[in-house]
Amino acid sequence: MDGKLNDPADAAPGAKISLIDLFTGFLMIGLMGFGGIAVSAQYVMVERRKWLTTREFVELFGVCSILPGGNFLNASVMIGDRNQGPLGSVTCLTALLLMPLLILLAIAVTYDQFSYLPEVRAATAGGAAAAAGLIFATAARLTRGVSPTVPLIVAGVATFVVVGVLRWPMWVVVVAIAPLSIFWSLYAARRA
Repeated sequence: MDGKLNDPADAAPGAKISLIDLFTGFLMIGLMGFGGIAVSAQYVMVERRKWLTTREFVELFGVCSILPGGNFLNASVMIGDRNQGPLGSVTCLTALLLMPLLILLAIAVTYDQFSYLPEVRAATAGGAAAAAGLIFATAARLTRGVSPTVPLIVAGVATFVVVGVLRWPMWVVVVAIAPLSIFWSLYAARRA
């Protein structure tokens, strides 16, 4: 699978992505998304399939982050609907969840049999540390597509402090910081 099935990068602007491409793309994202799906989604959607620019991906990720539910579950529904309507949404969502569900079932059955072993416990702790590193790497990678402005830096630092340090609930942060960051960004865009 080389990503060349009806490659949207070769199509005219505004061309729709086929159901087969949506299915294979989101199947790939779901299969590669261990420990965090953002890196896999960015690779497939931006670098490999060229469905979105880096800026469009960051904007999509931002919108999906403040909606209820999983970020890329929301993104799969939005991209599927944008390209193939409700059937596209169902296709993307099914493809995104199919392989992780099958793999998780296999891991759960295996873990249930061997969880008492110290080596399995150590592997679980190591996996958690790797996942934390992946989150930092994803954040660093996503910042490449955004030009830092004072409002973005202030909103990012404020969000980090209130969530990471003060441990405020996410809904409070969204209600308090999201409107301020939107206002600041609109203000900065109008001044430019």
